[in-house]
Amino acid sequence: MLTNIRAVGFDLDDTLCVYMPVAVQARRQVLEQWVAPRVALSLDTIDQHYRRAFQSVLAELHSERWYPLYLREGHATRTETFRRLLESLNLNADGLAERLSREYAALREQMLHLHEETLEVLHALRPRYPLFVITNGPAYEQRRELQILGLEAMFTVVAIEGEVGIGKPHKPIFEFVEQQLQIAPEQILFVGNSWEHDVLGALNAGWQAAWVNREGAPHPQPDSPVLELPNLRPLLELL
Repeated sequence: MLTNIRAVGFDLDDTLCVYMPVAVQARRQVLEQWVAPRVALSLDTIDQHYRRAFQSVLAELHSERWYPLYLREGHATRTETFRRLLESLNLNADGLAERLSREYAALREQMLHLHEETLEVLHALRPRYPLFVITNGPAYEQRRELQILGLEAMFTVVAIEGEVGIGKPHKPIFEFVEQQLQIAPEQILFVGNSWEHDVLGALNAGWQAAWVNREGAPHPQPDSPVLELPNLRPLLELL
């Protein structure tokens, strides 16, 4: 159970807002418009090629070549992913990877939206606790996302991987927030949908944690005492 909480923090993507379903929808829409007419393949097959390209870039993300670029803005690695996708399909259309990258980013941004209970919960908790957000991702995209969603002013501290220089689950980004709050680690609660990045990251920093499991996924550690939530609304009764 949650005890002696003095500050409450949240992950952003797929905790406060709907991100992954939107990203998939935007990606497939762009692939259908710009890539499918150029190849004799189904959209699902093209998307499989994309996912392989994405995984290959992800495996190199923290390299000296890509990570400094990624911390500032996601355009370079996003464009490289589409370039590798096109290469795997033997497509070398001039400037197409760049166009795909920009169209996908714009469409994803248009589709972003909050979970239905997010504002209710934040507005209820804000008078009682300092609220903060910790989010992985590039500085430009994550800061813009907070602005578009109207969340930036809700938080006492905003910790973005691209701005801090390191992301979850690594301890320094949690320590950065702790220093800003000037609150003991055991009195800080962090709420997120990723067991590895959010829950284990917070626990490793000595914080309390709650796992948001909206999809009813199998529990990665069934014996863990960490609080499991179907959405954010139960926090209103627990805090």
